[in-house]
Order: sequence, then C-alpha cells, then structure tokens
Amino acid sequence: MHRAHHHTLPIIATLGVVYGDIGTSPLYAIRECFTDTHIALNEANILGVLSLIFWVLVLVVTIKYVMLILRAHNHGEGGILALLALISNRRLKFLSTRALISLGLIGAALFWGDTLITPAISVLSALEGVTMAAPKFTPYIVPASLVVILILFLLQAKGTDRIGSLFGPIMLIWFIVLGALGGWQVWQNPTVLKAINPFYGFHLAYNHPHQVLPLLGVVVLCVTGAEALYADMGHFGPRAIRFSWVALVWPCLVLNYFGQGAALMHHPGALSNPFFYLVPEPYMLYMVGLATVASVIASQSVISGLFSLCGQAIQLDYLPRMRIIHTSAQQYGRIYIPAINWMLCAGVMMMVLVFKNSDRLASAYGLSVSGVMVMTSLLAMVAMLRVFRWRLWAVLLTFGVLFLVDVTFLVANFLKFSHGGWIPVAIGVVMWVVMNVWHKQRKYMNDKTRKLSLSFSQFFERFHPQVITRVPGTAVFLSKDIDHVPLSLLKHIEHTRCLSERVIILTIQNHTIPWVPKNERIFLNNFSNGFIQVVAHYGFMQSARMSSIIKSAQAKGLELDITHSTFFLLHAVPMLGSRLKGWRGLGARLFRCMLRNTASAGHFFEIPHQRVMELGVQVLIH
Repeated sequence: MHRAHHHTLPIIATLGVVYGDIGTSPLYAIRECFTDTHIALNEANILGVLSLIFWVLVLVVTIKYVMLILRAHNHGEGGILALLALISNRRLKFLSTRALISLGLIGAALFWGDTLITPAISVLSALEGVTMAAPKFTPYIVPASLVVILILFLLQAKGTDRIGSLFGPIMLIWFIVLGALGGWQVWQNPTVLKAINPFYGFHLAYNHPHQVLPLLGVVVLCVTGAEALYADMGHFGPRAIRFSWVALVWPCLVLNYFGQGAALMHHPGALSNPFFYLVPEPYMLYMVGLATVASVIASQSVISGLFSLCGQAIQLDYLPRMRIIHTSAQQYGRIYIPAINWMLCAGVMMMVLVFKNSDRLASAYGLSVSGVMVMTSLLAMVAMLRVFRWRLWAVLLTFGVLFLVDVTFLVANFLKFSHGGWIPVAIGVVMWVVMNVWHKQRKYMNDKTRKLSLSFSQFFERFHPQVITRVPGTAVFLSKDIDHVPLSLLKHIEHTRCLSERVIILTIQNHTIPWVPKNERIFLNNFSNGFIQVVAHYGFMQSARMSSIIKSAQAKGLELDITHSTFFLLHAVPMLGSRLKGWRGLGARLFRCMLRNTASAGHFFEIPHQRVMELGVQVLIH
C-alpha cells in the first residue's frame, strides 16, 4: 500500500508541473484555428481541423517526445543542454563540435523566449475568461494579471516538490473535467470521431492550400509545453511523465477538442468561445474559476523547465555563476535559481504590459516553440546515432519524418514574424549571444591563466622547502586545472614569500554527466612537504558546496576544519587589448560586464566570507 502511494505522488505532481501548459491549450486553440485563418465553419472543415490536432498530438507529443525523445536522456536528465552535454564529446564525421554546440545553444536560447510568453498568455487568457461572467472586470485584467504573476513567482521559492503537490490535484480535477465536458458532446454527436482518420486533414489541406501554413501555425498551440515535458524529466522521471500522458492527459485533451468540434457542428455561434460553450450555465462561474487557476498553473511547466536548463548551463559554463537552491533532499534535479526567477518575472510582466491581451500574444506565440523542437530533433538524431547506436535507417525512418513535421511548423510560424513573433526570437538571439560570449571568453581566460601557471613537477623543482618560509596553519587554494598549480598559489608566494605548513589544492571538476556517485566524488593525492591535492567531481545537475566537499574529504581521511582554514581564490580581471575597439570589442565588453556582476567563487561555493582571501591578476584579451 505504501509503495503504491509512493508511485502515485510523482504521477499526480507531473500534472501540476509538466502538463499545465499543454493542458490549457483547449481554452483557445480551436477558436484560433478558425478565427485566425478565416476557414469556413462547416462539417468537413471542422473534421479536418480536428484530424490535424489529433495527429499532431500523436506525432509530436506521443511518438516524438513521450516514446522517443525521453529515451535520449543524459543519465535521467532531459532538456536540450543535457542532450548537448551527452553528445558534445563525441567525434562526428558529418557535424563539427562547434556546429553541434551552436545548435544546442540556439535551442536553449529560444526556450527563453517561449518561457517569457507562456506565463503571460496563460494568465491573461484566464482572467479574460472571468469577463464572460463579469464584463465590468475588463479594465482590471492587466493589473490583476501583474498581481497573479507576482504571486506565481513568489511561490517558486517553495520548490517544485511543494508546488507539484499543491498544483497536481487541481490539474487532476481539470483534466477529468476536460474529458467529461468533451466526452458528453462526443456521446451526443459521435460523427466527430471520424476525424481520427488522417484523410480529413489531407482533404482540408487540399481544399485550402493557401490557408494550410497559417492553420499549422495555430495548430502548434496544441503542443506548446511539449519541450518543457522533456526539460522537466529530471524532476519526476520518464516513467511518471509517460504514464500521466497515456493514461489521463492525452485522452482528456482529445475528448475535449473533439467535444468542441461536435458543439461547433450544431451551434456555429459557439465559435466566440467554444470551450466555455461546453459548460452548463449553472456551473459557468465555477468553470471560469477552475480555468483561471489551471491557466496560472500552466506557467509552471516552462518555469521549472527553465530552472533546470539554467542550472545545467551554469554548471557547463554557458552562464555566469548564480546561486542555486536545491528544493528537495531526495531529488537533485529540483532546483530554484532566485536571479533567474526575478529576471523572468520582470520579463513576463513586460510582456503583459506590451501586449495587454491574449489575442495579440497568440500572434507572437509558436515561433520559439517550433524552433526549439527543430533543434531538439536534430540533436536527438545525433544522440541516437552516436550514443545509443541506432542504425541510420531506423533514425531516418523515425526522427526523419518527425523532423520534417517540426520544420513545417517552423516555416508556418515564420508567417507570424512581423505580428510579434520577432519578440521571442529577439530574446533568443540575446540569450544565445550571452551564452556564446560567456563560454568562449571563460575558456580563453582559463587558457591564459593556465599558461601563466606551472605544472606540479615544475613547481616543486622551483619552490623547494629551502626557498619558501612555512608558517603555521592550513591554506586551501582553489584550482580549475588538475595538472597545474593554481595561479593564486604562485601569486601568494610572489607577494609574501611564505606559505602555510599545510597546503590543500582543491580542484572542482564539472562533467557532462548529470550525477557523480558519492563514492566516486572525492580523490586525494598526498605530495611531500605538506601538499595535498583534493579533486572533487560533480555532474552538471549537482552543485558543489564547500561544506559537502569537506565532509566527503574527511570521510576519506583528510583532516580539515573549514573554520580554521584560509581559502585563497584567484580574481582574474579581463583587460581589453588595443585591437578590441568599437564593434570588435562588444563581446569582450559584455563578458567583462557579466564577470563584474557574477557571484564570486566564495559565495557560489558557500565558503564563509571571513575565511576567504582573493588574489588579483590581470588577463589581457586580444
């Protein structure tokens, strides 16, 4: 009984965190399919639209993400950066590593654009639904939306564990109600079940060739949230995500879409709001309230997905160091990043203030979503070929077809570019530049400081005990390089001509796997003359904290007390060369600005500030 309860909890929690976005698409998707494309409202066209929606859910969500993409995980972690980390160290004949990284970063950057729009359109569409029962509320939609968004982002500090347990049961009710409302209409008009036949979709495309691309640009609204499903895999695991989709989410969505189609066949006037037309009048206010809450919850899937993505980016050195809070003692992947949370909150509020209603936001929606899907498909194809050793014909037969579907959606959504679609793309471009510049310049800085340092053999030859005065105490020097003495140690000797009796050189290595087991995390290497090297290994979903490193090192036999040791950190200051003037130096200046505002190593690794000493060095960037 206890085991059954244990498995049920994450399944219900996935409804509140993973499926909120895709679960609220019925509020507006069917309406937009006809109003945006001006397709005539008749039985053949309704069956055609329903057929397209049904097969898009089958191909994109069920087959591509649930059955295939969830297999392309990096030791249980999902998301486009986890996928990039999985394959970035593989040698590929047909694609360079630089091109591979660019694809991953483009997808990750576009996910930012998606994440800014989803909470804005969800909250606005929900509160606009309230105006059906209370038209006087219309002038207060934007201020109320801002308040709701602020509350939503304040809740994030509680973590996906608590949010999932709070939101999950509400979304369970939501999906059951969706299925019941749609199922009743389907029962009364079973003709709509003919839409399962893909012929009706092809027939619609044949009869309306000029409206096909605009229609597909709207149909993609039915699968927004699919990428968050993959990004959130590390929060709940693939089994719970798959079960929730197949057993509940998918059937209920299909029933509701088909129910709206059945209602439109008999009552074309319901097009103004086909979703709420399904609701009996005595229950209208209750349904508006439930829809409002469900639409707010819809934002959670992309928010938690972005936390996962940014956490991975920080550990893989694609974003500056920021404070990461683990919100679950059991699951490492459940994290909260305060800086990202409030940047996102400000961005979402800006979207609400700029667009002011969900119809205008819908025009901007979809381009970034389809862009991320294309990049994920490309990286997944590479992963299946090189990592999971699929045959080429199997990859082309499965992902090749799905990739063509993704590209079609991307082309269809480019039609929205001038109607607001450029905004998420612009946000994506900015984030791509930030990640690319940070990664490139950090690598350059690390290479420069490495050249200024010495190997361990060179160091011990040059600084033997007779040269350096030793004083009582323990000094810990943080290093990035396992083979070289940290530059902070050389600078300390250069300035003081002395050294502590015990010198611990601590190297923290981040790997392209999500988790490093505890028994493989810490390795000690005892040199002569009181020198000890400690190497700590961490995955990209783990956060290195000094207290946990010391605890693990003590278990290996190292005597070290954090309160009686001095930690020496290198503070590298980039200096611009004479050639980096004007436009050529923009990237370097952006990097210098980010470096100035990033969390210090002492703060990031949670070293007591009174035990930290920083030694500066200037690094010239050409």
